[in-house]
Amino acid sequence: MSSGKPIRRGRSLALRLALWYAGIFAVSSTIAFAIVYAMLVSILRDRTDEDLEEDVAELAAMMRDEGLERVQAEIDLEVQGPHAPDVLIALWSPDGTSLRTDGFEWPGLRPPLEKLRQLEEDPEPILETLAAPGREHAVRMIYGRLAPDVVLQFGQSLDEDEELITAFRIGFAVTLVVVILLGVPIGWFLARRALRGVEEITRTATEIADGALDRRVTVRTRDDELDRLARAFNTMLDRIEALIRGMREMTDNLAHDFRSPLTRIRTTAEMALAEEDPSAERESLAAGTIEECDRLMEMVDATLDIAEAESGAARLRLTDIDLKDLVLEACDVFRSVAEDRNVALETELPERCSVRGDLQKVQRIVANLLDNALKYTPAGGRVTFRLSERDGVVALSIEDTGVGMTSEETYRIFDRFYRGDRSRTDHGNGLGLSLALAFARAHGGNIEVRSAPGKGSTFTLVWPGPRRSA
Repeated sequence: MSSGKPIRRGRSLALRLALWYAGIFAVSSTIAFAIVYAMLVSILRDRTDEDLEEDVAELAAMMRDEGLERVQAEIDLEVQGPHAPDVLIALWSPDGTSLRTDGFEWPGLRPPLEKLRQLEEDPEPILETLAAPGREHAVRMIYGRLAPDVVLQFGQSLDEDEELITAFRIGFAVTLVVVILLGVPIGWFLARRALRGVEEITRTATEIADGALDRRVTVRTRDDELDRLARAFNTMLDRIEALIRGMREMTDNLAHDFRSPLTRIRTTAEMALAEEDPSAERESLAAGTIEECDRLMEMVDATLDIAEAESGAARLRLTDIDLKDLVLEACDVFRSVAEDRNVALETELPERCSVRGDLQKVQRIVANLLDNALKYTPAGGRVTFRLSERDGVVALSIEDTGVGMTSEETYRIFDRFYRGDRSRTDHGNGLGLSLALAFARAHGGNIEVRSAPGKGSTFTLVWPGPRRSA
């Protein structure tokens, strides 16, 4: 039975890698934007501060060389120029008396007494950013001494800088959205391309789990990590296949070697029974020996049949088989056993369902599945056959109301010589289900199991496309 399951897209490694790729790229872009944004703001602020400090230095030099009137004339030119709406110029005396105010309106402009005191203590210019009343943009303000009795307050609007920063933020937001939208498909493409080798290994492993032990992963010439993984995987498969082949050869050889001594033992026991007037004890011993020899011969034959079917060497005499008639014949054969166990046999069969197969091997499949169901169904239980055909595949289900199995037992039920704990006291060798599965797979079919403790089990024989079904 194949245990492979379809991969859900939400759990796909490629999708997770694509989302991670887009997420990491978005976070990285955001961090890069934050760094560039901080640098841009700092550069614009430093440039504005340098311009303001240069203006203060020029006016201070002009005050020293040409006096206050020359400074006033320079201020007149500034407030009448093209940048007049974006500047504020005020002259103050050290005691806070206004000597002049020009530029944009600043309601309730008051003397900057605190700044005047600071300049008394330290003549270095003072810079600060203020929110101008009634204006959309902030103002960068500088306070500097032009002379011992004159202090310049010069404010410049930051509208151009803020508009540039706003445009930068909008551009980054649009770019980030585009990056995320493109990052997912690009990441999906890169992840799928990177995981192509892993998917090939997964497909090969699934095929091997289904019985194709000769499958290998294609090793390319890139000699990257995936190629090294493929080579290691193929080496491991070669060793596993060699081990399995050796174990099978050993089992087959043992089975062949057992056949001859068992035959001789059985013949000797039959000769002992054929003697005239054998004692009762001797007769019982010979009969028991023959019975055990027959049991061992059955195990040997079953082991050889399984090995032959699994190796692909089994010769199938294919004919058209009506599964409905075959199931009814199996029920007739096992009806006495079912009645002895007080187990009801029921069928839900169509008018006709024909498949291609080897009649004897298909009979053994059905007989082994039915025998297993009866063995595990207690008195008063029921075994039901259901036969259906859907999408070109025939499904024959044998459902019982028996003791059921745990998930661990379900996983091991087809192993050779495996017998559940509840069947240890019953006659059997643990090869019936292994043989049924080997014969089913030799025909291209399979056997699926659904079971739960205390709720019974359902074995479903899945058969490849029938030639005709009604």
